[in-house]
Amino acid sequence: MSPEIGPWPGPGDTAGANGSGNDGFDIDRRGVRAVSGKFIELAHDGLEKPLHTYAQLAVGFPWKFPHELARCLYEAGLSAAVFWRTLNEEIGTAGVLIERACTRYDLVDNPRLGDMPFMEAGSGGVRPPDRLGERPPILWDGYGASKHYPNGTFLLPPVVNDGVEWVSAEEAVTSFYRPSAEWEEGIPTFLDLLIGSLVELANTLPLRAQDLHDAPWRGEAADLAQRALRQIYENFHYLATWADTLDAACKRFLEVVDWYAKNFYEMVDPHRPYGDELLALGTTADNWTKSFYEMADPHRPYGVELLTTADSRARAFLRTANSLFLEVVDMIPQPLTENLPGLMVVDEDLKSVRWEIKYDKEHGPVLWHERGRLEENEGLLQDLEAAERTYG
Repeated sequence: MSPEIGPWPGPGDTAGANGSGNDGFDIDRRGVRAVSGKFIELAHDGLEKPLHTYAQLAVGFPWKFPHELARCLYEAGLSAAVFWRTLNEEIGTAGVLIERACTRYDLVDNPRLGDMPFMEAGSGGVRPPDRLGERPPILWDGYGASKHYPNGTFLLPPVVNDGVEWVSAEEAVTSFYRPSAEWEEGIPTFLDLLIGSLVELANTLPLRAQDLHDAPWRGEAADLAQRALRQIYENFHYLATWADTLDAACKRFLEVVDWYAKNFYEMVDPHRPYGDELLALGTTADNWTKSFYEMADPHRPYGVELLTTADSRARAFLRTANSLFLEVVDMIPQPLTENLPGLMVVDEDLKSVRWEIKYDKEHGPVLWHERGRLEENEGLLQDLEAAERTYG
């Protein structure tokens, strides 16, 4: 599925005082409250969608590379799920801040939206003040925004190609186990749902932004709200395109796994006589013959021992699979990066990131996922401070 999300079709960044052709501050508080509730409900609906990823590995392999590749694809899907949740939380936060802002006359002199009081309602969620009737809370499930919010990058685990030259036919047969159907119902299905939900959001959010402008709400604070909504929307297109690319990589991975499972015993079983052809995905009989004699030739400068015909056949098959899995690595998109306005930023976030920066400067990274954290956090701190200055 190719995501079809075009440029922002809603009001411009200056849809308030400047964009409307009017000067000063104008707000229909009852109308703005009604629209803010629609943002909250939009976020609530999104957060209740059953978008899941699965870590089930489809098939057993005798070498590490495809296992690491499967883990990388899973972590990439998980990053998309976290980003999706943060997007919905940002929309809900926009609704709450807009509702609170529409009661404040001081926005004429200090046009900022203010912090969301996350801790007022505990971990169960935040229910905004509402004089027009009950609205569902924004449910954080104890997580809140991702640790990369609002402009950080989700690092993916490394994938190292350890090769197959050490694998014997007996070792390959011993390590093999049959595919699990759960993988095929996991990440690709999740990504298809995710892209569809992003397209649905992209069709709805600009309409709510236009409703906000028409409430009416005009002034510098209104301009800030429209600017934030437009920036949120731009993340829809980015995440949908990124997820579409990851979806293609996951489906190619499953194609290779399917080919591997169907041909494994025919080509690797040491007790089976050598066949005349390889039922392969992406290879030919000529390539197979070339690979076979390269591996079986006792005079090639590979090692000190002679390779048996069974081991040669097994390694040639695994080398073909290895090259196909390498194609999947090339298809994985670059690490996912959030680019949100930062409406959920509060003073505690700045304190936390400053503490991590101080710790890394004193102790340095230890684990692989901590590498580059100092540089990332220093950039993230600038974004958090910018969001706090802009929106309050």
